[in-house]
Amino acid sequence: MGNSNSRSEEEYQGARREAEARAAEAKQRGEEAQRLQEKVKAMEKSAKEAEQRAEASRQRMEEEAKRAREADERRRAADEKERQRRDAEEAERKRMMKEMMDKAEQDRVKAEKAKVEYERQAAEARKREKEAKEQADRMIKMAEEMRVQAEEATKKAEEARKEAEDRLMRGIPPDLHPTAEEKMKFRARYGLQTNKINIAIIGESGTGKSTLLNSIRGLSAGDDGAAAAGFDETTEFVEGYLDQRKPFIMWYDVPGANTPNVKGWTYFIDQGLYVFDVLVVVFSGRFTETVGTLLGNASKCGIPSFLVRTKADSLMRCAKEDSFPALSDAAAKELVAKNTRNMVAKNLKKMGLPDQRVYVLSRAAMKQWVVNDRRAFEMIHEVEFLDDIIKLLESTVHGATASYLDAKMV
Repeated sequence: MGNSNSRSEEEYQGARREAEARAAEAKQRGEEAQRLQEKVKAMEKSAKEAEQRAEASRQRMEEEAKRAREADERRRAADEKERQRRDAEEAERKRMMKEMMDKAEQDRVKAEKAKVEYERQAAEARKREKEAKEQADRMIKMAEEMRVQAEEATKKAEEARKEAEDRLMRGIPPDLHPTAEEKMKFRARYGLQTNKINIAIIGESGTGKSTLLNSIRGLSAGDDGAAAAGFDETTEFVEGYLDQRKPFIMWYDVPGANTPNVKGWTYFIDQGLYVFDVLVVVFSGRFTETVGTLLGNASKCGIPSFLVRTKADSLMRCAKEDSFPALSDAAAKELVAKNTRNMVAKNLKKMGLPDQRVYVLSRAAMKQWVVNDRRAFEMIHEVEFLDDIIKLLESTVHGATASYLDAKMV
């Protein structure tokens, strides 16, 4: 019994130890299995990361390959564009070369034809020369007749040219004279009154006609009742201005000649200047053909005229600036007046017109004299000009009142 129990205990202990050994072994295998599982997981993670790295590397390689393809495409496109440019340049060069060669060939053909034609004409000329020698007397006679005819034709052409130039210079063509009906039309258009002395200020554009009219009336541009004045083509229509100091006179501002709107050679007839009682012909710089034409037309129509050179103040300043030693005011005035007289006399003679007095006037001096009865440094002929107009009215204008003619212009 005791032995039985002892064996049972040993067997139990042996079984327990075996079970413990198996349990320890199982635990060890479990731990190894866990380690193996963790290792597998680590390997799976490494494999996944490697796979991700491989994918990223593949994507980078694909992107680089794409960029490489795009760069290659751009390079090929640039190469193609450059090739097209070179081809175009080459084509243009070939075209131009072909044109030059074609032109050269055409010139050669023309030259060859000209040579053949020249030789043909030379042969014909030699033939005609031979024939001409046989008929020398007849040809000499014909040549003389042709020479006489040519001289006659040249003479007629020269006469026609001179006649045309003369017509242009006179303004009123020789075969055209204003009729009574035309005079009535212009008098009505301008509102001319028979109980007024109608004085027109005329000349080329830019010579200071409107400014002169204002100064004679004691006004400046911009004053109430003043005529518009400026450097451009200011006056567009004939307009009358009553002389407030001398109400018997109407001054008329006339558009300037030699502009796109007003032709010089037809100026006198187009503006109907033959209807005015007195004409004041104005110039400021050179004495032009238009000035002479206006004087000649006034004389033909029996209209009294006054010749005026404006901008005396500028002329005197220039005379003083251009002289050495410096001129005095009196010397400058005398020089300007003398040079103006000589210039006018020379040009009137050249145009076949009679000599005529010329007045050199200053706008500022004229206004100062008219308004303040005071002489100015620039004054030359202002007083004489106004006095001579009064004298003209006294001698030629009928119906002027004694009180008006006795009054001064200033």
